[in-house]
Amino acid sequence: MTRPRSLQHRTARASVGRRPAFTATVFAAVAGTVLAAAATTAPTATAAEPARSVPVINGDFTEPSFTASGSGDKLRGWTVQYPYRLLPADAAHPDNLPALLLRNKRATDQSVSQRLRGVRTGAKVTITFDDNTGACTGAQLANGQPYTLQGSGGPQQKITTDPGSTDWHRGRTYTFTAGENEPLITFASTQTTGRWECGPLIAKVRATHVPPLVDKTVPKNRLPAPEAFEGNNRIDTRTAADHCASARNNCTYTVDSTYSYTYYDKARIIGETYLNCTRNTVEHDRPVRFTGRSQDNLSQQAGIDRLPNLKDNLNQQFETGVTKSSSEPWRWTTTADRKIHEIIEAGEASWIEAQPGRQRTDGWFTSDTDDPDKQIRLYVVADGPSPLVPDRIYQRTGPMTSAEQQRCRSDRPTAPTPVDADAPASATDRDD
Repeated sequence: MTRPRSLQHRTARASVGRRPAFTATVFAAVAGTVLAAAATTAPTATAAEPARSVPVINGDFTEPSFTASGSGDKLRGWTVQYPYRLLPADAAHPDNLPALLLRNKRATDQSVSQRLRGVRTGAKVTITFDDNTGACTGAQLANGQPYTLQGSGGPQQKITTDPGSTDWHRGRTYTFTAGENEPLITFASTQTTGRWECGPLIAKVRATHVPPLVDKTVPKNRLPAPEAFEGNNRIDTRTAADHCASARNNCTYTVDSTYSYTYYDKARIIGETYLNCTRNTVEHDRPVRFTGRSQDNLSQQAGIDRLPNLKDNLNQQFETGVTKSSSEPWRWTTTADRKIHEIIEAGEASWIEAQPGRQRTDGWFTSDTDDPDKQIRLYVVADGPSPLVPDRIYQRTGPMTSAEQQRCRSDRPTAPTPVDADAPASATDRDD
């Protein structure tokens, strides 16, 4: 006798009076079924990683090339309305570096900001830099020049250059926990009086971060939201995806191996549950088919269905990036056929579960440009059937519930011709 069972029903029912189900290893030995070999589990970080260097674009304020001290040209990699840089000779920095003046705020906000690329939400970030006082005299030099530094998700730190000193203060630090991917760091003068050129000078900006641990609790149907940036600005995700897809080589997908991993999904029931209502052990070969498919955060969160489309340039860029980091190509769908030699003792129920091997791929599409202020970046996560981790298949058995036992004892119409276990009579019980 057979009847379909949902995963939810069988999972709940299996906890009521069932004896422990066979493991994959035991079932392979007892039932002789060819099962998937145990796979290597993706490593999980158990301790904080050491601090890593973070690239700060133009952290020495050397680009573009100077036309003169005080050059007002756009400052490469930084967002600032009116940059004012001092040549190394005028800055008098011990390392012979230029310096950037944070003008006072008499008229407009003179903040200077940049996104730290490659830094993730939850990372512990440390900024180091040097500071000094600009062309100040009198009380403003004696009291020092005030300014602030803040990173996305962290507190605003108030800083004052060394009062009464014209020497560089080396190695100031600011530490914060990133509240977003690619957190924005912002230096801003808080001086509102006096000459405009009297303000804090900053130089030699550097950064390190301690990455957050890998979070493997995020389910495949709730992947993190995609994000997109152009330079230091957030942009619409669809705009970034369309840009990358408009030409085959517009963008490159780079896998972040630290946050990409293989894993086993939750086991699910496939096929029907068999109830052995006879007084004898039943043995038969059961054909089993199970399928899998990929999911991605562009489709889930933004309604952008480009990634699974094999003819789309975004798909080609993604697959090329995955191939560079993996020995096997990406799988968008998979179908597996197995034959299970099923053994069902008298009075027992039997069902088959599959535990798919999957992989999470985390990374960024980056546009092909040398201009950091025009570079487009698109954060994409995909989760799909893994060719690196074999699926697991289990035969589960256990005593029938009271309701099932009653069902076995009830009167039922009998098929006119005996039917064996290889071809069960699916329409025998016509009253159901």
